[in-house]
Amino acid sequence: MALALVLAAAATPILSCPGGTIEIPCTAAEVTAKIALTRARVGSIAQRCLYDFGGKCSVEASGRINTADRGTTLLWQKMLLAPRDGAQARMLVLVSQDKAGKASLAGFAESSGSIGTPDLVVDNDKRRLVHVGGSLAGSGGGNADALFVSDAATAKWRRVDLSDWAEQGGKLLPTGYWLRGPARFAFDEMFASAPVAREGDGECCPRGGNALFDFDIQDDRLVLTRLRFQPMQPLGRDIEVTAGTLED
Repeated sequence: MALALVLAAAATPILSCPGGTIEIPCTAAEVTAKIALTRARVGSIAQRCLYDFGGKCSVEASGRINTADRGTTLLWQKMLLAPRDGAQARMLVLVSQDKAGKASLAGFAESSGSIGTPDLVVDNDKRRLVHVGGSLAGSGGGNADALFVSDAATAKWRRVDLSDWAEQGGKLLPTGYWLRGPARFAFDEMFASAPVAREGDGECCPRGGNALFDFDIQDDRLVLTRLRFQPMQPLGRDIEVTAGTLED
């Protein structure tokens, strides 16, 4: 169960389908087809939603990321989406724009809870990485992070699959310990840490320590390469003192 919290983002279907209702599911391709990147729409990125959504849409924030490749610029827009019959969600759209002003979709990310602004964490002569942090709604709801990669030789962006690294890591923990999300990523160092629960823990507060992970990206997929973990064990009975009863 706790592991599922870490993996929740990977298992979540599209939250905000173009029709504006939660009753009709959709695919990522159908969402992509409804993201308008005309010159006029991109020109008003701070005021008008890029996503043609059947419910209510409002722009929360937008911005620009300059990369080492002066021939292209990354634009982004964060939207608050409210379907006609369900809970609201947030979507971030990432757009690549060349010197001529032609825009292409780099990717999009969603969250039922919070979603951060995109961060260009790697920008070198081999590749570029943009990390979008996020968390799902609810206590201990887990990650809604997204990671996008582009080879330096091309301007084409791809989304990295983050769906199964935590399952790999959970299987490497000792018996009686399991991952309890959310994880904290540092993709500039290809590293993450995640709290670990142990037998007897409640739903809120993992007390098993922290697991440290090293990663690699292989075939546009995040792959775990190393796990480091030192278990924390209870030292004795719990101590409880009522405030005001201690002597000076």
